[in-house]
Amino acid sequence: MKRNILTLVCLCIFVVLPNLVLADCADVGGFSSFSVDGTTVTLFARNKPFVKFDVQCGVESTSKLQLIKAYVCDGDEVLVDGSKCTILNIVSSGF
Repeated sequence: MKRNILTLVCLCIFVVLPNLVLADCADVGGFSSFSVDGTTVTLFARNKPFVKFDVQCGVESTSKLQLIKAYVCDGDEVLVDGSKCTILNIVSSGF
């Protein structure tokens, strides 16, 4: 019985841990502008792209983009024209 529980716990760790390790995060607190390509937003600092992420809502080049916090990870939210929008697939500067 103990062996079955230990096996189940190990299996749960192997299922959950990769999602936590693979979730990318980035410090986005100093962006000066952004561009939009479909649902992908690229943030720029001094005309240099440094963060790219997808959003679950519509973003236009004229939209107002507000960060709720400066350090974001997959699943966090950003305000687009005053509405909360989930950040997906965030990639920092090495894209």
